[in-house]
Amino acid sequence: MSRIDEALRRAGASGAEAPDEQVFVSAWESDGHAALHETHAAPPPRSAGMARRHGESERVTGFSHEQVVTLNPSSRERLALADGDPTLVEQFRRLAATLHHAQATSKIKVIMMTSASPNDGKTLTAVNLALVLSESYRKRVLLIDADLRRPSLGNIADITDAPGLNDTLKAKNDQKVALLQLTPTLMLLPAGRPDTDPMRALTSVRMRHIVEEAAERFDWVILDAPPMCPLADGSLLSQMVDGAVFVVRAGQTQFPEVQRAVDALGRERILGVVLNGVAHMPSDPYEAPKTAVAEITA
Repeated sequence: MSRIDEALRRAGASGAEAPDEQVFVSAWESDGHAALHETHAAPPPRSAGMARRHGESERVTGFSHEQVVTLNPSSRERLALADGDPTLVEQFRRLAATLHHAQATSKIKVIMMTSASPNDGKTLTAVNLALVLSESYRKRVLLIDADLRRPSLGNIADITDAPGLNDTLKAKNDQKVALLQLTPTLMLLPAGRPDTDPMRALTSVRMRHIVEEAAERFDWVILDAPPMCPLADGSLLSQMVDGAVFVVRAGQTQFPEVQRAVDALGRERILGVVLNGVAHMPSDPYEAPKTAVAEITA
């Protein structure tokens, strides 16, 4: 019996019910926990991002509305794939190594990716980190699009109009989370339909329980959170995670915005900073500088 089922049983026995909150059954399939924790042989090596197509057999079981999807081909050159830009891949391996060490020492599992303002590259950073953790470290990773106002992960994965987190949070009846499989070890929970006012959904008991149970079922849970400065959404999500990775875009993010975002988030909550869009000068003077390389500072 999960913690959620036990809590509901006790609540039913006492007759207590939280105000303005609908009592609900766990948003996860009952057999999902067991399926993810079964001991099985590791899948054969394969390139990150090369998800299996519909009808193929290797999939994580126990979730509602399972669907195998692929990464958008137009995004491949910006992704930390095994056959991609080696400099980009190595930078994200550094970030993954830092987080791997932090997990070994501090038991962190749930992190959020955020920035001071829009267009700093937090979504792409979240995807690349998820790819490296799942492929290089062979970890079971859940990537959640928690930017309910302006979801972006659908642009990276080749999906349109997929139900997601917002649909589960706002469902009147019990509704299971709808996960999409990107690779055998990387699952995506899309945001679903955009919401201009997601405050009630983000502060709901159901949202907290979804994050808590995700941490029980996966090795890593990564939330692609909204930027910190324009809205309060990121501050609300920061209370549900073990820490945050902060993304700054070189030559674009303004220092006062960074200061305000860090103050809102709390310095002690920041696990590391990603300086995105750095121009690296090549050793060959006739070669053009490379851009969009992430540098990581723990």
